[in-house]
Amino acid sequence: MGALLTDPVVIAVVAGLVLGKSVGIFGSTYLLARFTRAELDEDIRWADLLGIALLAGVGFTVSLLIGDLAFGAGSVADDRVKTAVLAGSVISAGMAAVVLLRRNAVYRRVADRERLDADGDGVPDVYQRRTRG
Repeated sequence: MGALLTDPVVIAVVAGLVLGKSVGIFGSTYLLARFTRAELDEDIRWADLLGIALLAGVGFTVSLLIGDLAFGAGSVADDRVKTAVLAGSVISAGMAAVVLLRRNAVYRRVADRERLDADGDGVPDVYQRRTRG
């Protein structure tokens, strides 16, 4: 176990999944919102986006494929990459859960508002445009 924690390949894979994807997604979205006319929806906060960016670190298929291609299937390094992908994915999922659970009450209020159909026409009121007559 100690060898796994100090292996540069393992550290790089975990850092890439946890930090690389999060920084890439959060950073590119921030830059887009900052330098274009794009903006977040009124119900979404930057903390929500951080949680989603962390959740993107849960990735198996491409990470495992790249590990196989880089080190060869069945090699010692390939086995370590598989362990690192699993560890990075679990860490990303855990961090995302902590961030997103903090806003769970807000998500419930948004969901309640999106279900409200006061006029009973079968279309939630939030999706209907109000016209002035």
